[in-house]
This record gives sequence, C-alpha cells and structure tokens, in this order.
Amino acid sequence: MRARRRLALAFGAVLSVAVVAVGLVGYHSAAELLEGDAEQVFRELVEDAAVVTVHGTDLTPSAFAEDEAGKEVLRSRDVLVQLLDGSGVVFRRDTSRPSIPVYGDDKEVAALAAPGQRVEHELTPRGSDELRVVTVSLGGGRGAVQLARSITRSERLLDGFAWRMAGEGAVVLLLAALVGWFVAGRTARRLERLTGSAEEVAASGRLDVQLATGGTDEVARLGAAFDSVLVRLAAAREDQRRLVQDANHELRTPLTSLRTNVSVLKRMDELSPESRGQLIEDLDGETRELSHLVAELMEFSSERRVDEEYGAVDLRDLADRVATRARRRSGREVGVNAEGVVTGRARGLERALANLVDNALKFAPDGPVDLVLRPTGFRVLDRGPGLAPEDTARVFDRFYRSTAARSLPGSGLGLAIVHEVATTHGGAVFARSRPGGGAEIGFTL
Repeated sequence: MRARRRLALAFGAVLSVAVVAVGLVGYHSAAELLEGDAEQVFRELVEDAAVVTVHGTDLTPSAFAEDEAGKEVLRSRDVLVQLLDGSGVVFRRDTSRPSIPVYGDDKEVAALAAPGQRVEHELTPRGSDELRVVTVSLGGGRGAVQLARSITRSERLLDGFAWRMAGEGAVVLLLAALVGWFVAGRTARRLERLTGSAEEVAASGRLDVQLATGGTDEVARLGAAFDSVLVRLAAAREDQRRLVQDANHELRTPLTSLRTNVSVLKRMDELSPESRGQLIEDLDGETRELSHLVAELMEFSSERRVDEEYGAVDLRDLADRVATRARRRSGREVGVNAEGVVTGRARGLERALANLVDNALKFAPDGPVDLVLRPTGFRVLDRGPGLAPEDTARVFDRFYRSTAARSLPGSGLGLAIVHEVATTHGGAVFARSRPGGGAEIGFTL
C-alpha cells in the first residue's frame, strides 16, 4: 500500500472514531436530558393532581375541573389528562387529543374512598404510542384523575436526532476523507520525491542529487539531512580518490626501486662484495621507507575516521609525554613550556604534537626544540634552516616534500595529519620562519 493511501486511511480512521465517539456521547447525553426532563414534568404534574385531590373538600370531577390548580393540570400540553367518574367512565377529556384507556385498576382507584390514592402502569393502546399512566383517586368514590405520558414520542425524537447526527456525521466524514486525501497527497508526494531521489542515488551512485524538498517540517528536515549526508559522502569519496592517487604516486618510486634491486639480486654472483653490501643496504632502506609510508597512510586514514570522544586534556601532561618520548628516541633536548586545559581528543592532539616534534628534530639536527602549548594553540620551535617562501603554504599538503626534504626519510604525511587534527578541533595550521633562523610550526584551537 502506498504512503498516500496509508496516510489517508489512517486520517479517516482516526476521524471516524472521533465522530462516532462524539455522536454516541451526544446521543446518550440528549437521551438522558430529554427523557429526564419529560419524566420530571410528568411527575410534577402527577404530584400537583394528588395535592388537589387531598386538599380539596368532597371533590367531584366537575369540582376538580373548576379548581384553579385542577385547571392548570388539565391545561398541560405535555401530558394527557382526563377525568373519570365514580364508575370509571370518562367524565371529561380534551377531544382534540388521544384518550387514555381505562382498565380495571383505574376503575378501582376511581371508586376508592380515600383521596390521593394512585395506580401506575405502562400500556400500549391499539394503534397508539406506549404510555405511562398514573390514576389518582378523588376520594369518596367520586372518581379519579388520569394522567399519561407518551414514552414512544421521546423515542421518536431521539431516533430523529440519531438519524440527523448520522447524516451530518457522514457528511463530515466525507469532507474529512477528501481533506485527508489532499493532505496525505501533499505529504506523500514529497516523500515519494525523496524516495525516488534516494533510489536514484542508490542505483547510479551519484552524490550530486539534491533531496531537500523545502519547508520546515519533518519531511523537509529529512531531505536536508540526506543532503548533508550526501555532501559528506561526496567529500569522503573525493578524499579517498585523492588519497589513492597520491598513495599510488608515492608508492610507485620505492616499488620501482625495489623491483630494480630484486632484478639485480638475480645476478648476485656477478657482483663484487662491496656492491652486494650496497645492494643489501639499499633494499633494507627502501623496505623501511615503504613500511613507514604504509604506516603513515594507515595513521592518516584512521585520523580521518576517528570516533574518539572529546574530553579535558591537560596541556602540561600532554607536552611532557611527547617530549619524553622524543628525548628517548633522539637523545636530543626538547624544552617544554605548557600550561592550561583544553577540551579535545587527547590521542589526536598527542599525535599531532608528536608529528610536529618529529618534523622539527628531522629538519633541525642541531639546536634546541621547544614546545609551547596554550589553550589557544600549540607551537613547536626549532633552529633549523627555516622554511622557503614557496614551501610555507604547502607543507601541510599530503605527500608534499620540499626540495630540501627529498633526501631525508619520510612520506610527507606527518604535517597533513596535523592539519586534519587542527581541522577537527575547529582550528587552523600555520608555518613560518623564525627571526634569527629556524621554523615555527603549529596550529590553533
């Protein structure tokens, strides 16, 4: 079932339940009010008639009709009233209205000596409504007053009310169904467009499809979220493509050299001992360089996919760890000037700082290397040859190696990893020469 039909049916079902519930509550409330009001009027009139008979003196049917209170009872338009004589024969009634049947119980009440005695029963006269009848004695065997209320009349009114509510409810449901179909159509059309675009992306692999449908509701937000995902996927694909191209370019040289040396190994017996030693040394160096390059590629890729949580990082502890490790590896003195605490990814910041220190130790074989860490950013200073103007803007590019660095070991990925760490922390990298010689390389937070 399509989304539009599901939404329309759900809308109609909910509204149908609401209309039926309101109709049932309204019907029962109207029935209670109507029946209760009619019954109350009838009971009050019966009590009025009983009061007249009890307080009257030797009331006859004629005297009851002449009494002021009796006249009020006889004039009632909501209740049928007629007078019986002592033998139970109808003495007086409104000929324009239906008569009340007289049964044996009613005749017995008419012949009673005590006034105000009553008998009550329900009956269905032939061809008429169902009546509730109360007969009240006048006393002294002089007759009685009969009062009757139509029960069927109230039922007919309620039936008419029910049919009217059903008709109006049907009209409301029809209008609601049309409105629901229209609203569901608008919502479903946007969902269908979104689905179609997503299917196109899945089928073609294209990431330049726009899924946003406009608006501010959930469908629009879903489309905008899909667009954001596609933008990130496109950026990731482009980064992957560039990384593969750069890796292919960088790996080609050591692999070519390895193949050449391996081909020379086949003529090992023709080489002099000095040439053999040089060949083994070349193979060892190229293998180490290739391993280092692969390791940095893996490190660079993992840095881009890192899911490490942010937390508090003490800059003094961070700088001490990196400096201690650098001293142990190089035997050089690494100064530390760090204070403060930042919020960031501890492993990423440590990796970036270690790469900066390794870079300084490699390009400045003599002289001090200093770490300056503040919450605003990290700096590593050395007294090496400094940076050429053409290298300043490119040292953070992947696989970029300056002319002076090409004779040194390395892959050109160390500072690219620093750039990634700085970017993920909302900062920026910088590289500049120092007055008096040397370089200052780091990043802001």
